Amino acid sequence: MPDILSPCSPISTEPCRVGGLTLALAPPDETVSIGGFRNSLPALHEAALQALGASLPQTPGTATRAQDLSILWAGPNQWLASAPSGSGLMEKLQAAFGAHAALTDQTDSRVTLTLSGPYAHVIAAKLVPIDLHPRCFGLSSVALTLAGHIPVIVVQRDLEPSYNFIVFRSLVRSLHHDILAAMQGGIPKSEQN
Repeated sequence: MPDILSPCSPISTEPCRVGGLTLALAPPDETVSIGGFRNSLPALHEAALQALGASLPQTPGTATRAQDLSILWAGPNQWLASAPSGSGLMEKLQAAFGAHAALTDQTDSRVTLTLSGPYAHVIAAKLVPIDLHPRCFGLSSVALTLAGHIPVIVVQRDLEPSYNFIVFRSLVRSLHHDILAAMQGGIPKSEQN
């Protein structure tokens, strides 16, 4: 029987704090990408409602949450589902979607950094080329974008606001460094009220 490899943490698990801001490695989730088959999309959406009690977001930039499950829009007919470790997410999705979608386990290839605290939106805006104003990017908004030169999925977690940066494991050290440097750069006076 082959050995099961468990990925080690790519960066320190200790949160970094600068002023009232915190940058932390989120607990590892089970993550699965869902690619809907073109001829099975109506059945796929129905299966999601029946099996998961959640709908697959149909518009760019949205996320759905049901209990401990999160489903992000990740492109046309593509989604990224995540749930806490040990939840058996892949098995649940295979049972629900097996005939309607291609499923790929992304658990060991994606890492989430969380930026929170007052002015988190200002720090995030230093790195991402999107409008983070609440009228454009609010609760459960999702963006497939760049943070500096690094491809990320950005999700607004709450109204504080705080943000999740979902990134490929091989790029997380670089992203962590960039966000920390932006935090240490401080909040511009023009943004302070």
